[in-house]
Amino acid sequence: MLRMCAEFLAWFAIVVVGVGIVAIGFGIKYYKTQNEPSEKAAKWLDYTAYTVWGLAGLYALIVLCTYYAIKISIKVLRVSAKIVMNNLRMILIPVAGILVMVVWILFYGYSLLWLMSCGKMVQN
Repeated sequence: MLRMCAEFLAWFAIVVVGVGIVAIGFGIKYYKTQNEPSEKAAKWLDYTAYTVWGLAGLYALIVLCTYYAIKISIKVLRVSAKIVMNNLRMILIPVAGILVMVVWILFYGYSLLWLMSCGKMVQN
């Protein structure tokens, strides 16, 4: 599945990050219009919004400049997806280790709470 959707997922993630950065700029401008801050705060909110939009433009420029590198990384992602699908133990072994660690931590926490609840506390 990743092999077939790798290109779409990569470009979708890149576009969502860019749109998110632009949306943050609009959120700052919206905050300014809704809350009517002081003149100094309004000026700084404008500067912040313009800076965020400038960063969005820089992000778009970087994506455009690295277009071919992104295409190569998508091809590498497709090949790695084939390798992972042929050897699923690469995924299952770390998941099993994580589950063992979570069970151990839960057992440790339960045992600690049980031990702390035993006996009565007296003040000397």
